[in-house]
Amino acid sequence: MKQVSNLYQQWYPNTYQLKAYPLEGRKALTVKNRQEIYQRLMKPQRDLIEQHKKYQMSSFFVNHHYLIDEQWQFETVNIDENYNRKLKRYQLYCQCGKAIKYQFILKSQKTEETIALGITHFADHLGVSQEVANEIKKGLNHVDLALDELLWLKDRGYDFPEDLWQQYLYALYRNQHLVRPFAYNQTLVNRLLEFKEVAMPIFVSDYLAVLNEIRMIETRIKEDPSDTFKGNKQLFEQFSQDFTQVPSSSQTTNKKFHAKSQALFEQWQAVRASERQRVFEEFKELVEASKE
Repeated sequence: MKQVSNLYQQWYPNTYQLKAYPLEGRKALTVKNRQEIYQRLMKPQRDLIEQHKKYQMSSFFVNHHYLIDEQWQFETVNIDENYNRKLKRYQLYCQCGKAIKYQFILKSQKTEETIALGITHFADHLGVSQEVANEIKKGLNHVDLALDELLWLKDRGYDFPEDLWQQYLYALYRNQHLVRPFAYNQTLVNRLLEFKEVAMPIFVSDYLAVLNEIRMIETRIKEDPSDTFKGNKQLFEQFSQDFTQVPSSSQTTNKKFHAKSQALFEQWQAVRASERQRVFEEFKELVEASKE
């Protein structure tokens, strides 16, 4: 990342080095460990965990087409993170009355009636085979393991990697000045902003994805023959502030943007247009010269 980070290093000589971040992968926790760490989180952090767990579980059901037939369709899943059979601490129940940790809500496509089911009652209620029920259990365990990684990182004192985020912002700042900018992953950016807001460590896969995007932008910079970037620390810091304040599509429905960000975006669009025109004119001159 030498090409991208040289100027950044000059601006921030004491903080440009990335701190250690464990990249060996997820860590499995016991039920007890999981609950203990979860209870120590602040409420916004717990909400984030529940949101991502719910999303991953919903994606799992939709992607595998489970519980979708002519009558019933999967709607959502509710999760009782405080579920404890030994202490008899329950909040959610199956249609049959049994206390459960995962409550799956299905909706009748004919009557719009909803029912709440536990994992072990799929076969009884909907005629799902035991083989499919076992696959679903494995999938839910996989989701738990994925989120255990976040809890494990938090338990060991890791927070949101601000150092990586700042280097990523600098790469994006460089990227916007290119004639042919790299199409960065907006979904990844939105997820990072969510984790940053509640000071949570990020998935190892996301950490590696950010490093890869920085490298991709570095490659694009090297490929840009017209790159005359000078850089301005004050403008970069303003860009960073505005970029962080722009609400994601998941946070707003009216698609309005911060006023300063909108102005910067319009300036960027104008720069891109002028740069494209300049390159086109130079290319025309080159073509004409080759005919002579």
